[in-house]
Amino acid sequence: MEYNLYTLFLIFFIYSILGYIIESTFVSINRKEAVFSRGFLIGPYLPIFGFGGLFMTLTLEKYSNDLFALFIMSMVSCLILEYVSSYILEKLFKLRWWDYSEKRFNLNGRICLEIGLMFGVAGIISIKFINHIIKKLFTIIPDKILIILAIIFAVIIIIDFIISTKTVIKFKDNFARYTKDSTGEVKAKVLEELSKNSFFIKRLIKSFPNAKDKLNKYKELREQYYKKLKIKSKNMK
Repeated sequence: MEYNLYTLFLIFFIYSILGYIIESTFVSINRKEAVFSRGFLIGPYLPIFGFGGLFMTLTLEKYSNDLFALFIMSMVSCLILEYVSSYILEKLFKLRWWDYSEKRFNLNGRICLEIGLMFGVAGIISIKFINHIIKKLFTIIPDKILIILAIIFAVIIIIDFIISTKTVIKFKDNFARYTKDSTGEVKAKVLEELSKNSFFIKRLIKSFPNAKDKLNKYKELREQYYKKLKIKSKNMK
């Protein structure tokens, strides 16, 4: 199958969502509690996984019949992507978005062998199985619908990126005092600012009464989250 601009973007978007689901599940299991505050974007997607999935799709499909080569190439390429992403994000926002310092065989806390092995397995699953499903969907769904979906998702993620980035830049000095992995607090602050200032949230509450209850529930969870952060901050001093 030949890829074009909109199918490549949809592959990026699909892997961004899958990455969010996988990472949230992994973190929830480790912490023994439900964790959905991964990444600083509002929506349930992590672009770094989208770029990883897109890179593997474009460069590693030729290794699909050699599982060992596919495993090694997936592991190495994704570790490089993760290290470079961590470095760039930290330089841009003065924040550490993830930290593996407590894990064995880590490099500057940005990458570690355990995650690298998982990337290798994920590469095999992606190339051998997930991409085949995606390709079948692309052949079933008409091109016009795929283009419309790509445009809609692109607008959503661009708006999300602008809002979230502005919030992180505005409050970045407040985040540094907590912990190296600032993801949870950053996401909470982004959602808090959105709930305060967003015209869309206000319209949603007016249109759907149940949305107000959900927003109040979010505020309650946010307050509990900040209490945990304050306790953790005191214990670290």
